[in-house]
Amino acid sequence: MKLFLDANVIYSASRSEKGASFAIFQLKNKFKIELISSKLALIEAERNIVEKETSLILSRFYYLIKEIKIISVESVKAKIFYKNIIEEKDAPILYGAKQSQVDFLITLDRKHFFIKKIRGEKFAFTITTPGEFIMELK
Repeated sequence: MKLFLDANVIYSASRSEKGASFAIFQLKNKFKIELISSKLALIEAERNIVEKETSLILSRFYYLIKEIKIISVESVKAKIFYKNIIEEKDAPILYGAKQSQVDFLITLDRKHFFIKKIRGEKFAFTITTPGEFIMELK
């Protein structure tokens, strides 16, 4: 099973060992989950951690990303491909999930990914939150 992680999931997992975002990393081996994200998402998560969090959280971030397969996403191509579907800044996340041929795109961004326009699209993957994904595993 392959999961594409949005920056906010990686950020959340780095901040707390108690939430569903962190649990995905813990369940990785048990359920044979391949974690994938983009360089852009990791840069965004790292930037937010450096600006807002402690060095302990930054250390946890560096530890966690060792478990992630990192891909490159062409932002311009992504923005053109999904220009009528999602906000420009979020297009590379959708495109990264498509490009990686994942089963799930995991995000905490309800404002942009859980709207009628997105729900009406047919993707080869399911868009879900970390909590919803964990519940599906059980």
